[in-house]
Amino acid sequence: MKLNKLILASAVSMALAACGGGGSATSSTPPVTQASIVFSGSAAVGAPLAGAVTVKDAKGVAKTVQIGANGDYSVDVTGMTGPFVFRAAGMANGQSYTVHSVANSADAAGKINITQLTDLVAGNVGGQAAKDYFDQFEKNSNAANATATAINAEVAKLKEKLQPVLTALGVDANTDLLRTPFTPLTSPLDKALDAIHVTVDPATAVATISTTANTSVITDDLKQKAAAETAPATLTADNIATATTDAPLVKQALTDFIALFANGAPTVTALLPLATTGFLNDDMNATAFFSFLVKEANLVGATFTDIEVHKIDYSDPTKITAVVSFTVKSKDGTVLERLENWKVRKTDGGWRIHGNQRAIELELFAEMNKIVTATGTCYRTGLNINITERSTLNTTTSGTIDHVLVTGPGLPQAGLRYNKASESVRWESATGAGTNYVMSSDCAGAVSALGDDGVAGIPDNAAYVVTAYDASNNKLSFASGTSDGTYTLKIQKRPLTLTETKASTAFPAFSDQTVAAFNNYTGGTLAITGSNLNPAVAAWTKLITVTSIYGVHEDGVTVLPSSTGAFSTSLLTAPLQPNEVVKTRTLFIESPDIYHRNMQTVHYR
Repeated sequence: MKLNKLILASAVSMALAACGGGGSATSSTPPVTQASIVFSGSAAVGAPLAGAVTVKDAKGVAKTVQIGANGDYSVDVTGMTGPFVFRAAGMANGQSYTVHSVANSADAAGKINITQLTDLVAGNVGGQAAKDYFDQFEKNSNAANATATAINAEVAKLKEKLQPVLTALGVDANTDLLRTPFTPLTSPLDKALDAIHVTVDPATAVATISTTANTSVITDDLKQKAAAETAPATLTADNIATATTDAPLVKQALTDFIALFANGAPTVTALLPLATTGFLNDDMNATAFFSFLVKEANLVGATFTDIEVHKIDYSDPTKITAVVSFTVKSKDGTVLERLENWKVRKTDGGWRIHGNQRAIELELFAEMNKIVTATGTCYRTGLNINITERSTLNTTTSGTIDHVLVTGPGLPQAGLRYNKASESVRWESATGAGTNYVMSSDCAGAVSALGDDGVAGIPDNAAYVVTAYDASNNKLSFASGTSDGTYTLKIQKRPLTLTETKASTAFPAFSDQTVAAFNNYTGGTLAITGSNLNPAVAAWTKLITVTSIYGVHEDGVTVLPSSTGAFSTSLLTAPLQPNEVVKTRTLFIESPDIYHRNMQTVHYR
């Protein structure tokens, strides 16, 4: 035993001696500290993004930071392993965006921009949609594609394709689309981001690149490497300078229109000169639509914000038309509505509003329902598709509409059929589900068309096409809006899965007093209070009763929530007449989230 202790003591002594001895350890050279490695840059799509940037390294390690003022971001990747991919997700101009970028270890501590153009670079480097490249970066050696040589080659090739537009907008010839710093809303590169539009089909990995001027469109097969593109098509600069000049005038036409509501409701006569003679919006001409607007009390003091000019069509000099989207906000800043694909047309008197040019009224949005009955609570998720024909005069040039088919992600492959109803009545689905298409539900008797995986597979900005047919199933042409009888509507984000819906804390809630009063409601005024609305967006509440004699009575109002999401209002339906009995009653309130998905709470008795 003593021998073992002596051997152990000798070994420890030798080890200490080898490192300078026990007493002298404190005087040895301190370990070298690794220098911090920080990436920074701008996250923008023309307008700066408000949201978050996530960076992922070659081992799948990820870090997320919030985007700062004017799209600036900064993320410390010290200790992470290059190369890197970036994802910026957030809001700009009232629309959600997700764009990507890529960097090699050689870019460490440098500027890396995250835009729709760097999204193309990342996609080209990965040979697939940038979203998929980011998701799979650490798998199947995908990260190995992001060499400095590959990144630089794809940056140079993209710049070659865009060079005519970049030059026309004053972008410096030495600008690196991935690495050159820029300031959103002011610099020439930012003007290019405003003017250049990119969409990617993830199924084919083919990107479509166009400009606001709408005169040049090219495609980019992300699977094809830069070296193989010996003579790529270039995006021409036709009308791009004119479009850049016209865009502020288009925005001003909208601003001038809503300015007439600054101090009170204007007359229809005062509004008409600001519209074209061919104005049409959701099947209403200018006089009919403006007669509706001047009665909306919430429009007094309202503003149009987040105005985005998607394209200006110069193909017919007599009908130069801009396609725009914008947000309508009340005087206190509450979002009343987001309007997509409105038209503003150039006339002899300048730019005038032209409406959305739809010959039928259309709404399509994701909707999640919490349904409360006397026997319990159930949930459903899917799409709400509202179709109304206000006037047959505006509808088609080729026949009478019998039905429409709605096609798109998550819907039946053959399309979802909606049958024509009488004027000003919403059309109902041939499936018998009213205006809704239920994708998943745990309600008794409900048919779930999709499981959670199916709902989760619906992409961002999913497009749905509405096509009109006559009774013989012949495709019709609308009198306005499009020449082929179709309209396309998009949703920013997919519906929640049923699991997400049931776990959500975003459903609005009626107070106990309101629920009690509703359960005993027999007509007249119903006072309503509650909580948990999205405080940034206006909500909608409605009371419907079905009686034994006079049928359906209903009343609905727009609700502006408080800063805490609380709400109060009142609804009024006809008082009961002698011998009249309320057979059923329904009270609901729906509150949109930031992506314009409806969270709806329904009480039914």
